[in-house]
Amino acid sequence: MRLIANRIAVVAATSAALLTLPVNAHAILRLGASIDGGGTITAIDNDLTNTCGTPPIIGPCQLPDINPTLGTLTIGNTTAAGGALDIQISVQTQNVSVGPGLMNRLDSTGTQFTNLSSTVAHTFSAAIGATDFLGPSVTASDTGAGQWSSAAGPFGASQISMRWFDDPNNGQGGITPSSVQPGNLLEIFNDVAGPNNPDSFSHNGGPYAVNDPLRFSMTLEFDGTIGPGVRLTGREQTEIKPTAVPGPSTLLLLGSALGLFGWWRFKP
Repeated sequence: MRLIANRIAVVAATSAALLTLPVNAHAILRLGASIDGGGTITAIDNDLTNTCGTPPIIGPCQLPDINPTLGTLTIGNTTAAGGALDIQISVQTQNVSVGPGLMNRLDSTGTQFTNLSSTVAHTFSAAIGATDFLGPSVTASDTGAGQWSSAAGPFGASQISMRWFDDPNNGQGGITPSSVQPGNLLEIFNDVAGPNNPDSFSHNGGPYAVNDPLRFSMTLEFDGTIGPGVRLTGREQTEIKPTAVPGPSTLLLLGSALGLFGWWRFKP
């Protein structure tokens, strides 16, 4: 009986703690990117710091978040690589859900990325990480998409690689654009542009088994090469994890825990 009472007390305490967890109280959504292997270009949700100065930007530096909404990181239009790369608005969003069956979600969308050079290809890499999603979650799914087009004929070496990460230890991703991100790599998707112009790509992955009992983080990552005269439009990545629905035995134990907690609190 003492063992059962102890287990009930633990479940009650854990449940009470989860119910009182503040959503997004300390969550951090951030991006780390690099052009042609240069220094890291950083952007952080709700941080107006701008050390990149007047475009074209050169890393290492930080760009400001132009969207005041918590959980939405928006980077305005800019240029890089000496002005050869035209980068239109990029939006990253984090959705933290509380409750069984609801969806934790991390999205990243780049509206347009154009190589204005007619002779030189450029490389790019970026990672978007967000912390303090709320478990328990036992499955994850992902998707990625985009479109290549070219005004200069052949696509050249244009290609992209996408990756999705899950970390039950709630580590911060997106600090650097390298592939060394916290947690477990769920999947890799690769695409090479062509031969059609325009040429679209899309990918759907999962569900994958994960084990995220409490707070966890997710990270999206992509890198590649964009050839002369090539445009990458609507580059999108998403990772989602539903909050697990408790089974009957868990609900029974939780109900007993809450009942015992109420009896103990209000007994004469």
